[in-house]
Amino acid sequence: MLKVFFSSCLVVLNLWGGTIQNDEQFKQAVAEMGKANKLVLMIYTTEDCPECAYMKKKVFYDKGVEPYLSRHFVVIEKNVHKNKLPDGYDFFGIPTMFFIDKAGNKKETIIGSKRPQLFLDELRRIRGVK
Repeated sequence: MLKVFFSSCLVVLNLWGGTIQNDEQFKQAVAEMGKANKLVLMIYTTEDCPECAYMKKKVFYDKGVEPYLSRHFVVIEKNVHKNKLPDGYDFFGIPTMFFIDKAGNKKETIIGSKRPQLFLDELRRIRGVK
């Protein structure tokens, strides 16, 4: 029984992956930005989360949200059961969305889903634009 417990702990520990600056997806997102003044939107999901699916399939592709999102953000997705999660980016509900600058500073966190217009309003607020 104890052996199973320790094996489970090792699996959980393997999901935590160091700082955000060492995260491969984050590094690729920053490289993709180039000199553009964008933020990274890192969303934590699972394959069985209906709110995650709603955000990824409906809200992110809404005709009002999609152009703004692609112009000002680079989106990366982390499955909390399958991907290594960077230190300092803890969650207690999904979806959890972290807004991170190029230097790896967490600017804002949103937990849960939102309707398209409310999400667009949040994106503008996070960028400091009305």
